[in-house]
Amino acid sequence: MNPCKLKEPKVINNALLEKCVQEQGPKGEAGRLAQIEKVPLEEVPQIRLEFLNILRIDHLWVLTSLTKLNLNNNLIEKIENLETLVHLVELNLSFNKISKIENLDELANLEKLSFYDNEIEVLENMDFLTKLTVFSIGRNKIAELENVLYLRQFSNLKCLNMVQNPCSETEDFRLFIAAFLPHLVYYEYKLIYDMERELGQEIFGSKLRQLLESEEREREARMQIDKEIADAALHASSFVEYLNTHHLFDSLFLNDDDGKHLLLIEDAKDFYDEYEEQFLALCMQIFENGQEQYRLRTDEIDQFMKCVEDAQTSNQQESIFQKHMEVFIEQKAEVFYKIKGIQKLLNNNEITYEEFIDKCDVLVLEYDKLLHDIWKALMKLELELYEQMEEVNQTFEQSITELVNQFIESSQGYFSQIRDLEVSYAENIGDLALKFQTNATLSEEIVVPEILKPIMSDKDALHNSLATSHDVHMQIIDAREDTLSGNARDWLEDLIDNLMKNEVKRNRGKILEINHFLDIQREEFDDLNAEYAPEPEEVASAD
Repeated sequence: MNPCKLKEPKVINNALLEKCVQEQGPKGEAGRLAQIEKVPLEEVPQIRLEFLNILRIDHLWVLTSLTKLNLNNNLIEKIENLETLVHLVELNLSFNKISKIENLDELANLEKLSFYDNEIEVLENMDFLTKLTVFSIGRNKIAELENVLYLRQFSNLKCLNMVQNPCSETEDFRLFIAAFLPHLVYYEYKLIYDMERELGQEIFGSKLRQLLESEEREREARMQIDKEIADAALHASSFVEYLNTHHLFDSLFLNDDDGKHLLLIEDAKDFYDEYEEQFLALCMQIFENGQEQYRLRTDEIDQFMKCVEDAQTSNQQESIFQKHMEVFIEQKAEVFYKIKGIQKLLNNNEITYEEFIDKCDVLVLEYDKLLHDIWKALMKLELELYEQMEEVNQTFEQSITELVNQFIESSQGYFSQIRDLEVSYAENIGDLALKFQTNATLSEEIVVPEILKPIMSDKDALHNSLATSHDVHMQIIDAREDTLSGNARDWLEDLIDNLMKNEVKRNRGKILEINHFLDIQREEFDDLNAEYAPEPEEVASAD
């Protein structure tokens, strides 16, 4: 074959995959059978696509069962199109031209990963690889020691290779690795001894302590955020999530740069602190009111559900309903006994066939009446229950609607007070800013902070900044009030709709159950008739 042909860049396609599977499959008789049966690509557990001059990772989505993939010694420049290989445990991308680690988020089961001999400068985008055990990143372009610290998050990482990176050429790099990666067992495939770890901790002790303190602060901050998120999820049922924290107040100034800059004016911080204290107090009142109202709604729902359960169980199924069923079963057994009796009389020639038919007709009419009577009785009970449930639902709807409206109205009162606080704060800051601007204009001794100069350039600019800041604050407060009211009303609407839907569903199910029961009773009667009623030919031959 032409050697130039071998060096041509290739793309991954079905033909290439099937060829590799065949070449890498079992040999001998097992290989011959595998070639005949052709293992489906979606069942292939591992494949080597090495030394093929592949330019781009593609068309691997067909290998859904793949656990091991070798793409080393190719011309790949970008990591891509691996998101479907969720079962992948081992990935080898050594000896390529990759410059950035990316698109690995879906490979959560990855344990072994190699980027040996590429062009990577930064360790990043690997946060989801929590099972990573072996990582080879030697012969790349990693220069900063901070990249080593990125690997501290991988508690399962036991083996690391970073040889021939710029950072690895620094003095005591192996000791740095030993000190800052306490879970690591092997570096450059050599065991890390306790002595090395202790020496590394001694050399880099100061930096290590600073890092541990920083990580502890970050951990506490994450825990606080996680707690707030968990609390918010819990408090979402009471529609007051985050109102027991600084969240709403902080959001006022989050994107309000002018509002934050104005706090540089002398005495502005005093107004801010007072505003914050009163604002948070009102938020806490909304929160506590929301929790109390939630308990009241929960009690109301519990009482309603108990009432419904009592109505459906004791009043219907256990007493009256059961009594009707018992009477019907007794009467049905009596009719069936009579049919068997007249059949016996016919068999003993004590009655004629015509008399037998006449008696059967009477029993058919009697049984039809039984079925009709039990149908009427059961449907009457169900109708009574349905009407009773409608009345209970209406009463409950009125009660729960009143509770929700009370909660919304009381919350609106608190939000109105918050808006009053914002108006007062805006006026105080406005007066202070205007006074500061006037004094700064009249006296050169007053130094205007650089960041305040655009705001203080003229009165129009100041008025615009003050108005914009105030409008932003009011919009955020209004939006939180609308969210609370909207969520409460949506919850109420869903609750009432579900009550109606569930009752209609229960009613229809019960009607179907009654009709199905009667169909079975009719079939049993027809089967009995067919079993005991002789054919006319049999009677004629007997005669």
